Amino acid sequence: MLKPGFNATPNRGRRIARPIALLAVAVSIITLVALSGVSAVAGPYGWDGGHDAVGSSAPSGTAYFAEGTTRNGFEEYLIMRNPGADVANVTIKYLFPSGSPQTQVIDLAPWAGASICVNDVVGPGKDVSVSMDSTPGIIVEREIYFNYKTIWTGGHAARGVEEPRDTWYFAEGTTRAGFQEWLCLQNPASHAINATLTYMLGTGETRDQAVILPANSRQTVDVNTVLGPGQDASIRVAAAEPVIAERPMYFDYKGAWRGGDTATGSADLSGSWDFAEGTTRAGFEEWLCVMNPGPDATAHIQYMFPGGAPVTRDYPLKAHSRTTVSVNEAVGPEKDVSIHVGSDGEVLCERPMYFNFHGAWEGGHDVVGALSGERTWYFPTGCVGPNFLSYLCVENPGDLSNKVLVEVHGDGGDYNSQDLVMEPHSRATFDISALGASVRNPWLKVSGTKDLIAERPVYFSYATKVASVPFTIAKWAGIDIKSPIAYSDCLGPQFHEAAKDGANCPPMQPYGLCMGDYNAGRLAPGLTRSEGNDPAYFVESTRARGTYSTTACDVHAKAGSTVYAPVDGTVVAAEPYLLYGKYPDFRVKIRIDGQPNYLMEVLHMRELLTSVGARVEAGKTKVGVVRDLVPYFYSGPNPFTREEGNHAHIQINYAPGGGTGPQTVSN
Repeated sequence: MLKPGFNATPNRGRRIARPIALLAVAVSIITLVALSGVSAVAGPYGWDGGHDAVGSSAPSGTAYFAEGTTRNGFEEYLIMRNPGADVANVTIKYLFPSGSPQTQVIDLAPWAGASICVNDVVGPGKDVSVSMDSTPGIIVEREIYFNYKTIWTGGHAARGVEEPRDTWYFAEGTTRAGFQEWLCLQNPASHAINATLTYMLGTGETRDQAVILPANSRQTVDVNTVLGPGQDASIRVAAAEPVIAERPMYFDYKGAWRGGDTATGSADLSGSWDFAEGTTRAGFEEWLCVMNPGPDATAHIQYMFPGGAPVTRDYPLKAHSRTTVSVNEAVGPEKDVSIHVGSDGEVLCERPMYFNFHGAWEGGHDVVGALSGERTWYFPTGCVGPNFLSYLCVENPGDLSNKVLVEVHGDGGDYNSQDLVMEPHSRATFDISALGASVRNPWLKVSGTKDLIAERPVYFSYATKVASVPFTIAKWAGIDIKSPIAYSDCLGPQFHEAAKDGANCPPMQPYGLCMGDYNAGRLAPGLTRSEGNDPAYFVESTRARGTYSTTACDVHAKAGSTVYAPVDGTVVAAEPYLLYGKYPDFRVKIRIDGQPNYLMEVLHMRELLTSVGARVEAGKTKVGVVRDLVPYFYSGPNPFTREEGNHAHIQINYAPGGGTGPQTVSN
């Protein structure tokens, strides 16, 4: 985090103050993505969140990423930088749960960068791992931005793993309420590999799971299903031969801050770990997770600040267990803090953080600590741009002063830098959004006269760039009912009872992951809450309308979002009407193909994009634009989405004989 009054002086270029309201200046990833052939998708909904990454200490000729997906609501990028004077020949192999790998070859000119949109390369709906070879070595990280199951937005970033290993450790992990944990396993070998997953619970109990990893594949473990709810667990992956392991998590932290993070496992245990980033400012909650797979031990944790003496505290570590430390409680509020962990046993340390950044962007990020300091660190992108705020956190863990130089390189020889002499056992923060403001496609090099640790936390509202695929939110009479809102714009479906004058409305079978049914007694006979697992949805409490709980659905979105036809059919009405007899609104009625006595009705649009007689295709044909309902009625944020409550309302009406059905006025 940026230290108030931080006064290191830039050597070249301009250093511009950036209050949060301005939400800053262009970003390397944005520019590079624009050059990668992605079709921009306009939408009113930004995916807000944050991610953090530890730098690379040197270019590498290999990189592996176990996690990756191009499912609906995920946009994945490989960010590469050639920091040398020779052309880099790069071969990328994409591995899937089944089927043959896919290969891509590119050349990176000297000093050049590239951003590859994995969605464009492998197509939609793929879980994918990546292995990469480069001659000479390059710097690479993978960034993923997401709208997880339409309810939790954010992003995460990871640097590449340089080589597969037969053992991996993860300190953090939980299946508590509001958390969904996954383990991604990549087998780059040409034959199957057996592995054992050992879960070390906070209670000291351990549980084992055997898995088989097919040749050249990526496999995913649902940790919530394996462990059940309410467990804190560290994980050890022990494979018969070298593999790669990564652990993504998605969450609704304390029912307040939603997002996701990822961590690549550590192949090593150590008695020494360091973290450059950390803060207990308002809107941040920081934790330190310590995995101890051995006998009882003690952790000696040193907290380092931008000024003043460090503080050291000791913590007992129970054998074969995971210990969690609240950094906020340890150091108090409003502190920017780096951490050094020393232990008399071999342990692993991870630092998850959850935040509501400046009251604007909520989420979380997580990193495994650095095993040692280095004189130089690289980052392939500065991650600065419209609605991106990027920082660089530097820890000086040593007993001597350390002169630190932060260099921002860019296209066409663009350059800026900033230096600072850091006191022993201290932490400093650099504003990369300001340093990189006048640098095109910036990337970072951080160096010191002594060893240091560098992390790059980033906070953002990401503008989506990949077109969503139509997706099912319910089923009825053998028909898949598609969402009237694109996945990228969707804030989640909310089923409810249709109005009394819609008593002829048949109930729909929800499709997806039920996050809460608050009207279980009104679920229609024969329906279930366990069909499908994406998107997530809610069923609201009764409205005392006498209809079943899933006879209508509000698909939430920001005002201005495009509305699509939920079913195949023919438009029989596209008209204005008065909502509740007094509020101007537009609606569309579609006679459903194969069901001539039934209409699909779509409400709450500020304008129509279709007309009577038009043929429409489910999830693809535009029929209107979401209306802003707040001026009509607003009693606070929607309890499920925590947004203003704007939505497209859908329900099915019985309308025999070619009529247009009842004059529904439901919300």
